[in-house]
Amino acid sequence: MLTLQVDNPEIENFIDKHYGVDMQSLLQDFAAFVKVSLSDGYPSISATEAKQRVAKALEEIEQGKATMLSQEAYDNEMQIFMKSL
Repeated sequence: MLTLQVDNPEIENFIDKHYGVDMQSLLQDFAAFVKVSLSDGYPSISATEAKQRVAKALEEIEQGKATMLSQEAYDNEMQIFMKSL
């Protein structure tokens, strides 16, 4: 077992205020945080694949094949997406 030492007064105060002596909840929340931080749930792609996807998207825009959203539609979709995080 390893010990994690927090040497930051702001974080120490946050932990003390929100968890007090409830170490079980702190450990559960920390484990969940680490799992989410290590993987966003999406499969990794190579830099080459990413460049190909961007190039294809740009080509679709230039050829008029892409469906562009209005600013309002984009804002609405982005709000829904942000709430889902």
